[in-house]
Order: sequence, then structure tokens, then C-alpha cells
Amino acid sequence: MLRYQHASHSCPKCSFSWVGNVPYTLRKLQKVDFFWINRDQYSFEWFLSLLRELEVQQSEHEGVFSEHFLDMHIYMTSALRKQDMKALGLQLALELLHEKKERDLITGLRTRTNAGRPDWEEVFSELKAMEYGHITVFYCGNAALGKILKSLCQKYHFGFKKENF
Repeated sequence: MLRYQHASHSCPKCSFSWVGNVPYTLRKLQKVDFFWINRDQYSFEWFLSLLRELEVQQSEHEGVFSEHFLDMHIYMTSALRKQDMKALGLQLALELLHEKKERDLITGLRTRTNAGRPDWEEVFSELKAMEYGHITVFYCGNAALGKILKSLCQKYHFGFKKENF
């Protein structure tokens, strides 16, 4: 999105906007699916302002890209899933409020926070079915999950890059 912003221009007199020299790397990158997994809502706080800014930037550029360039998938592992009877009422209420307010009650983002963990097999299968071309997974986090993701990348013929902190 930042590279797109640097390539876009607007007329100061009429507010007409256009995109000048779009870098090759921008044309090559079609889509980013960002998965962020935390145990509880407090772990989200330090990063939320950046995610809000990205949501705003993306909404400002709607129509420029054929679909969302950035899709965020946020998970809170300590939350009980909708399938758990103890959490069914809460999850349904959160879902209804999200539909009505178009904001997530936990993070304040437009992106809905999911309870539990991602079903990685399903995620990878859906990404493969979208036929975006070459897909690379960039990962930073727990080593055990890194092994699972690396194995799935090999199965689905995705690239895999792991960062250690």
C-alpha cells in the first residue's frame, strides 16, 4: 500500500488522481493475507493503531485494486469458539454487533476477531483454490506452529520464510 501511495499523484486544483510509475514489485504482489494470533485481547493493543491505519488506507483506495489487497485474519486463542455451548451466546452477540456496527468489539477494527485458532489445512486449501500464482508464507512466532506451517507449505507448494526474534 505504501508503494502504491508513492506512485499515486493528484492535481492540487481539481483533485483528479492517477497512478504514475507503478513499480514492478507492486504489480507482482497481488494480495496479502495477514494472520495475527494472540492469547488475549490485551496482547492486541500495541499493534492496533497500525492495523486501523491500514484499514483506513485500504478503504481510501477501494476500487483501485480489484479486491482487497490486504485481508486481516485475527484470532484470540483464549476465547471459546462458537461450537462450544458455553460461548455460543457470546459469540452470536459479538457476530450480530459486528454486522450492525461494522466494528469488532474486542479490537475496534472492521476486521472481526475469531475465537480459537485457524484451521490451517482449510486456510491453505482456500489460498490454493484462489489461484493467485506463487504464494509465499512469511512467519514469525512459535517454533511448533512454524513446523506445521512449513509442512503445509511443502504440501501445497508454497514458499516459506521464517523470521526468528
